[in-house]
Amino acid sequence: REVGGMANLLSAHRNLGSEIDRAEVAALWGVRDVPSQAGKTAVEMFQAAADGEIKALWIACTNPAQSLPHQSAVRRALERAEFVVLQEAFATTATARYADLLLPATTWGEKEGTVTNSERRISRVRAAVPAPDLAWADWRIVTEVARRLQPLLPERAQLPSLFPYDGPESIWNEHRESTRGRDLDITGLSYALLDTQGPQQWPMPEGAAEGQI
Repeated sequence: REVGGMANLLSAHRNLGSEIDRAEVAALWGVRDVPSQAGKTAVEMFQAAADGEIKALWIACTNPAQSLPHQSAVRRALERAEFVVLQEAFATTATARYADLLLPATTWGEKEGTVTNSERRISRVRAAVPAPDLAWADWRIVTEVARRLQPLLPERAQLPSLFPYDGPESIWNEHRESTRGRDLDITGLSYALLDTQGPQQWPMPEGAAEGQI
């Protein structure tokens, strides 16, 4: 919900159905507009794939062949899809057997970034152990694919990359800017502050001495 990771939401609790919210995100990203129609929920997506409407699936951070409801439809979707990409830390999951392309991803103990708990407290996360040589962080996998696709799109080929990230901090900084003036404003936070002062609660707008409880 905070970063727009649901089918009907944009970053910082913005509603995809709101023209104002879409315009704000388009301005932040430097694009003409963003889609106005909400995407499908996970269950709807797999039903659409089972029906042949969706031809390709890219799965990350989840194991739908084990965890989603209506398993017969889920497995029919995975079998019928023409191309299944799985971004996964383990090659033995129930979903892995359906993958046409298996991308080795880092697991939680190998990741850098931030995490927000149920009381809105943001903490820095650091890798406990180094990742295996072939495993990449999720952000790096998505960024690399996007950079390779952009030259193939005539309308974007000569424009700056929409994925200029060099690490999790640069992605977090973009999200931080997207929260400016919103109910979860974290423009007063930074990796440096989290490193020196520890976890902080949002909202914590620019200029605030501490987060609001």
